[in-house]
Amino acid sequence: MTSLALGRPEVEFDASAQRLFYANKRVLVTGAAGSIGSALALKLAQSGCAHLALLDQFDHGLLDVVEAVHAAAPALPVTEALCDIRDAGRLNAWMHRIEPDVVIHSAALKHVHMGERHAAECVLTNLVGVRNALAAAADAGASHFMLVSSDKAAAPVCVMGATKRLAELHLLGFQMERNPQMRLRSVRFGNVLGSQGSVLPRFMAQIEKGGPVEVTHPGMERFFMSVNEAVGLILSVAATDDRGASGACAYYMEMGEPVSIMQIARELIGRSGREAPIKITGLRSGERLSEQLFDDLEAVAPSALPGVYRITPNAADAYVASADVAHLETVARTLDNAVVRQRVFAHLDERLGRNDRAVS
Repeated sequence: MTSLALGRPEVEFDASAQRLFYANKRVLVTGAAGSIGSALALKLAQSGCAHLALLDQFDHGLLDVVEAVHAAAPALPVTEALCDIRDAGRLNAWMHRIEPDVVIHSAALKHVHMGERHAAECVLTNLVGVRNALAAAADAGASHFMLVSSDKAAAPVCVMGATKRLAELHLLGFQMERNPQMRLRSVRFGNVLGSQGSVLPRFMAQIEKGGPVEVTHPGMERFFMSVNEAVGLILSVAATDDRGASGACAYYMEMGEPVSIMQIARELIGRSGREAPIKITGLRSGERLSEQLFDDLEAVAPSALPGVYRITPNAADAYVASADVAHLETVARTLDNAVVRQRVFAHLDERLGRNDRAVS
C-alpha cells in the first residue's frame, strides 16, 4: 500500500534473515527511549536474541520501553542502563557488564534548529558520544557496531548533519587505528514518519487546533521512510555479510522521489475534513529545500541487500582519527557555539577536501 507521505509502496526487509542473525545474540541499543530506539527494542524482542540491553539517559522514556519489551517478551532477559553516552567511564562500565555481541548506536541529538543554536552539544553527543560507544564496544568484545546516521550527513549544511558525517568518518578512523575485530557500519535515514518532532504529528496537531499549518517554504521536500523501514534497514544492514564492503561503509535505502511538504500539508487537511489555513514561515537556520542521500565526494555501489546502496568516501584522507575527536571535544567544552560551529565545518571541509560547501 502506498503511504500518504512515503509516496510509494513500503519496503519490506527479510524478517527471517534478521531472526537467523540475531538469535542467541546479546544486543545493546543506545538511545533506546527514542522513536527508533524503542521500535528497535520491540522488534529485537521478537527476534530470539539471548539478551537485550537498553541504554538511555532519559529515565521516564527508558522505563517505558523496558516495560513495553517485558510485556512483548516476558521471558527475555533485559538490562536497563541509565547512562549518558558522553560519560565514557560509565558507558565503558556498562558495556563490559553487558558484553554485547551487537551494538546499535541510535543515541543522538537530531533536531536541526536546536543543533544550530547549541553546536557544542551536538559535538559532545553526536561525535564524542559515538567515540565513547565505539571504543567501549570494541573493548567489551562486540562483533558488530551499527551507527544510525542521517541523510543530512550528505553535503551537510547544518551542525547536526556535519557531526553525523564526522561520526561516520570516525568509524573509518577507528578502524585504521585499531583494526578491531568488529564489523563497523552506518545507515543514513530520511525523515522517519511519526517519529518524535516529525512533520506528520506536528501538522496533525496544528490541524486539530484549526491551524495555521506551518510550512517553512512552498518548495520544501524531503525523503521519507516508515518506522518499520527504518528498523528493517538497521537490522538488515547489521546482519548482512556485504562481501563488496571494505571497511566502515555507510548505507542508504532507495526511497523513491522526495515528497513535497506542502502537498503533505494539503492532503492531511483534506483528509481531516477540517478547515485550516497554511502559513509559510520561511527557512530556518540549517535548513535547505531538498536533502540528498550522498554527495559528489563519495562513491556509491549496490550492496548485498536489494534496494540498499553502499557509500564510501572518494578521498583517502576522509577519516576522523581519535585525536581529531579529542580536539573537537576540547573546542566544544571551552568555546562558544558560534566558534564551535565554524571549527566543525572547517575540520570537516579539510577531511573531505571540499572547497565549495553545500548551500541551503
